[in-house]
Amino acid sequence: MNKVIACIDGSRSSVSVCDHAAWASRRMDAPLTFLHVIHNPHAEGQGDLSGNLSLGGREALLEKMVETEEHRGRLLREQGRAILNDAVERVRGQGVGDPGSLLRNGTVVEAVSEIQGEARLVVVGKQGRDGDMHARHVGSHLESLIRTLDRGVLVCPLEYREPERFLIAYDGSATAHKVVEKVAESPLLQGLEAHLLLVGEDTPDNQSRVENARNTLVQKGFAVQTAIRAGDVVDTVCAYSREADIHLLAMGAYGHSRLRRWFVGSTTTQMIMKAPIPLLVLR
Repeated sequence: MNKVIACIDGSRSSVSVCDHAAWASRRMDAPLTFLHVIHNPHAEGQGDLSGNLSLGGREALLEKMVETEEHRGRLLREQGRAILNDAVERVRGQGVGDPGSLLRNGTVVEAVSEIQGEARLVVVGKQGRDGDMHARHVGSHLESLIRTLDRGVLVCPLEYREPERFLIAYDGSATAHKVVEKVAESPLLQGLEAHLLLVGEDTPDNQSRVENARNTLVQKGFAVQTAIRAGDVVDTVCAYSREADIHLLAMGAYGHSRLRRWFVGSTTTQMIMKAPIPLLVLR
C-alpha cells in the first residue's frame, strides 16, 4: 500500500500522467508503477469459432481468422510494452528511481481494482483515447474508477504544471474534515500554499468549521488562506480557483454533503470538465 500507480494508454494524456505521477512519487518518496491495459478477448485463449464451419465448412477461412486474432494480440502487447517503456524512460529522466511497469488484459477498472491493495495513490488522465477527438470529453472509464476505488485518485489535465498552491473544497461536514486530515498528514502537498473554501452562507457556525479545519492544517506547518462563499458549488469552486491561481483541487468522494453531488451521474463529468487543474479525490 505504498505505490503510486499511474494508468497510461498511449493517448495524449499519457505524458501529463507520467509527469504528475513522477511529481507525486518524489513528493511521497513512494515507488512508481505504470499500468497499461489492453483489451484482447483472445489473449487468454482462443474463442470457439467452430460455429463458422456451418457456413460452408471453410476450414482455411477459420484458420485465417484465428491467425488474425493471434497477430492482433501480439501487436497489442508489443504496443503496450512500447508505451510502458517510453513512460519508464521519461520519469527516470525526472529523478524517479527504478519505476515498474505492468501490462494487463481486460478493462482499466478491473485491472486497477485488482492491484489497488498495493496503491497509495492512483494517477489517471482526464482524457483517454476515447477523448482525444473531443477537447472536453472525459475518459469513459474515469467515473467508474473514482466510484470503484477506495484509494486516493489524482485526475490529471492534458498539461502539467508543478503545483505551488492547492485548494480544499470544504463543506464543514465530518467526512469533509477527514479530507483535511488526510492532506495534513500526507507529504504530497506539504510546503505548498493551502487554500480552504467553504461554499455556503457566511454564518458563525461555518466560520467556526473553517477555523477548525484551518487549525488542523496550520498545526502541520501549512500556510492557509480561508474563504466562505455562497453559490453553486461547482461554479464557485471553479471561480475561486481562477482568482487565486490554484494549481490543484482536493476534495472528498464520500458522504452525503453537497460535495457528494459531484460524484453522482453527470455532475461528476461536469466538475472534471470544468476544472482545468488536477483533481485529488480522497476517501
